[in-house]
Amino acid sequence: MPKIYSYILSFITLITLSTCSSVLSVQSPLPVTAQEVAIAPPASEVPLPKVDYIFLPPAPELGKTEYARKDITEDFSLREKADIAVPDPKLLANDNSLVIDLALITEEDYAFPLPGAKVISPYAGRRRHHSGVDLKTCANDTIVAAFDGIVRMAKPYAAYGNVVVIRHYNGLETVYSHNSKNLVKVGERVKAGDPVGLTGRTGRATTEHLHFEVRINGQHFDPNKVFDLEKRKLHTTCLVATKTGRNIAVKAVDILPHQRAGEYQYSYVGIPVSDKNKKINL
Repeated sequence: MPKIYSYILSFITLITLSTCSSVLSVQSPLPVTAQEVAIAPPASEVPLPKVDYIFLPPAPELGKTEYARKDITEDFSLREKADIAVPDPKLLANDNSLVIDLALITEEDYAFPLPGAKVISPYAGRRRHHSGVDLKTCANDTIVAAFDGIVRMAKPYAAYGNVVVIRHYNGLETVYSHNSKNLVKVGERVKAGDPVGLTGRTGRATTEHLHFEVRINGQHFDPNKVFDLEKRKLHTTCLVATKTGRNIAVKAVDILPHQRAGEYQYSYVGIPVSDKNKKINL
């Protein structure tokens, strides 16, 4: 009997020790190191966000060289709309000289005023009173604007007959007269080569032709300083206009020394900025 009791006591002791060990393992878990933690891969592939790929545009083409634009008056007075020989209030308001570099004007920025025409009467003429050149083709031929600009005058005017005057952004003004019909109005902006009138014999004229003038600040000068009238091409020289009292003296000169050195820019009026204090010897 005592042996049975001994077996029972031993069994109870084993059960007790086993229960205590389980309780201790639940209450005091062993520390888990970072290396023992494994991150499970996602159940499926995570889609990447949509991205609109932006491609840089191609490098822009270099623009054409713009010829020097002057600060001109575009809001015309009643006198500017009614008279041919009128100075521009802005053009030489602060300077005594004006440089117009014809070499900067590209082929698409000018047009011969009467394509295919020949000169039938030169500037000055035999009696030295001819203020322009007479160009002849045929009656009602199309007259075109020589340069970009704005129409300052368009009306019948004494011996000129029907006349159109255009003020250009390069500092020049051009006159087209004896027209059978004017095709533009005051204030209209035109591009080089745009039709402005038809040849006729209105005013003091004995045959249908175009009387063509070039002026700076109201003063006319020889159009042959601007155009090669035989070849109907623009010259590549510089025009230097200088105030002499109330008159304007215009000379055509070769490229100036500072232009040979490289790039240069004009101020809006007068001499280039870098040469404002230099005297031009002609």
